[in-house]
Amino acid sequence: MRQIWWVVALIGAAACDGTDAVDGVRGPCGFGGDLTGTCASERTPEGACSRLVECGAIPLDAVDPNNFDWGRCVDSIEGMVADRQGVVIDCIATSTCDLLDVNGSPNNPYERIFCFHFGEN
Repeated sequence: MRQIWWVVALIGAAACDGTDAVDGVRGPCGFGGDLTGTCASERTPEGACSRLVECGAIPLDAVDPNNFDWGRCVDSIEGMVADRQGVVIDCIATSTCDLLDVNGSPNNPYERIFCFHFGEN
């Protein structure tokens, strides 16, 4: 019985050697949340919204006028009070892409990305 476990372990190790690993569509920083700043986006409204596009959370340019896209994202952040603007931008820059996605991303006009709740009055 022990011999079977060793065979299974060897097969598993050979199959998962990591040589076929790739970054995927989001790139090396797509996993996000790097608090050391090595993969952080530019700390501006444009940089934060670009990160949301790169993560697939919002579209660059939505066809449907109800959808939240890059332009509306920038306008929304720029319309916030300065201290709240900074909190929203930092939240986006340090969150993982998975945390930035909402149900139906990137084309869901009805749910808000959680970081934007920090910018509400």
